[in-house]
Amino acid sequence: MSAEHRRPRARDRCREDAGVPEGFSPPSHELLRTLDRLHEVLDSVGHPRAAEVSAVLGLARQDPPAFWRAIDSNAWWAGVGSLAAETLADNPGLPQSQWGDAVRDLRECLIEIGEALMARGRHNPGIPSWVLAFRNWNESQV
Repeated sequence: MSAEHRRPRARDRCREDAGVPEGFSPPSHELLRTLDRLHEVLDSVGHPRAAEVSAVLGLARQDPPAFWRAIDSNAWWAGVGSLAAETLADNPGLPQSQWGDAVRDLRECLIEIGEALMARGRHNPGIPSWVLAFRNWNESQV
């Protein structure tokens, strides 16, 4: 197989990621609206990560590559401290109906963000599992 036809190896892809890869254009208006909604949901329950989402929204037009890296990062999709894992947090003392609505809205926002990232191609490996779980939980009214 010629060098032009082979798939890039992992280390080659890492080098590509170090520059400004293709597809780092500004996000769609729909994605920005979803991020605005995510910010509103987090802010409505007094969650400290609302400020992080606000900062990411600021990157959308100023620095699209940084924006895409931020919403595709482990801080949003991997592990106990991730934004996705915040959907499993204990109620901070809100009325149960308000907390349940906020968690379902948070999941819905993350589903839309995750789907946008998956549609772009390469994405954080945790996203498909979270999106599937969020869909199932919201459909089951969990």
